[in-house]
Amino acid sequence: MSPTPLEDQVRDALHGAADPLQRTPFTVTDVHARARRIQRRRRAAAGAAVAAVLAIAVPFGVDMVGPTTRSDVPPATEPPAPRVTGTVRIDPRSAPVSEELAEPLLDLDGQRLIVDGEDVDLPRLYDQLTPYADGWIGINFIDPKNEGAVGVQVLGPDFEVLDEAAPTSHLAVSADGSRIAWAEYDGDRWVLVDRDRDGAREERRTPLAPGPQDGRVRPVGFLPGDAVLVSILDAGTGQESASVVGPDGSTTPLPGSLRVGSASEVSGLLTVQTRFTGDGSCWQVRDAGAGGAEVWRTCDYSLLGFSPDGRHLLGFTDYLTPEGSPTLAILDATTGERVVDFELTGSRTDVVGINPEVAWEDDGTVVAAVVTGGQQYVVRLGLDGTVERIGGEAVDVEPGEVRLMLAAPDVMQR
Repeated sequence: MSPTPLEDQVRDALHGAADPLQRTPFTVTDVHARARRIQRRRRAAAGAAVAAVLAIAVPFGVDMVGPTTRSDVPPATEPPAPRVTGTVRIDPRSAPVSEELAEPLLDLDGQRLIVDGEDVDLPRLYDQLTPYADGWIGINFIDPKNEGAVGVQVLGPDFEVLDEAAPTSHLAVSADGSRIAWAEYDGDRWVLVDRDRDGAREERRTPLAPGPQDGRVRPVGFLPGDAVLVSILDAGTGQESASVVGPDGSTTPLPGSLRVGSASEVSGLLTVQTRFTGDGSCWQVRDAGAGGAEVWRTCDYSLLGFSPDGRHLLGFTDYLTPEGSPTLAILDATTGERVVDFELTGSRTDVVGINPEVAWEDDGTVVAAVVTGGQQYVVRLGLDGTVERIGGEAVDVEPGEVRLMLAAPDVMQR
């Protein structure tokens, strides 16, 4: 059987060859400079992970052609992270406080961008914001009455609008920040747009099959070989199907999903929801390089968010509410074994939740917004079971409300 374009891309990827944050007087230029340092740090972490995969892939002669299984892929060079016994409680009120945060935050109520505890007022409200060239790319609401209607804006260093398009999807940003993707509707079909963050490469535009605007396309994440995993919504059934879009414009469907979760550009693994159980859901980890073959499955977690090195995966509760998830497990991405379990504290009358739109700050730490006792905090959670509250006072929120958001989360569920 001839290899598919995706398999060629994954094989080629496998065989091919931070600065600290400082507290200074704060300007928009400072925000941009700090965001660039953030992206460099994430790029270095992801690059080291790719190098580790390359170092062990070549000697073992990995062959991604044909219906392979994960047993054909050699193990990672680093030993697995030690398991943390027992459940770690997240209590942001008593947790140690850290003033540094490598992930910019958006304050949706105050229309502010927050980096390292400092604020910059934004000229308009954005739902996502990420550095691009000498400025930014942002997602804003084009219809305040319809939160699903969003558009993309290419911005200058002072947030002036240089270009825009609507309607669009939200953004997908690679783990190292070097690539950005979104989808635009051109009146006849959805078009996937893929750009390099430095703006050096001409954007890649891939028209998908003709379809209605309600059949929304959402870039989920990046895969090896410059491929992009996208979800395509069936407006009639509400189900999402997964497809892999290659750099040559090819589209490879990966059937058998209700909702598409996340992807790893290092390992080529992805997550999908496969069924509802009435009071929960079942999910699978699949291998894009093996045609979407199942690696493992679970009905205990919603699987969202691979670490930059591809070794770990986040498991939220199997039924997510508007408040999020009261628990979060960090899992081994290839086996599903638990590395550490977290649970958010609160009284019996509290509404508690961890927003599943999180970001891996590096290979070993996750940043998330949490709500407990009517207040929202930002916390850092480690593979070693550490919990820190990111500096600043909590903000008051109503049930189901989100005020503080990561500006470019690794997981985008809207």
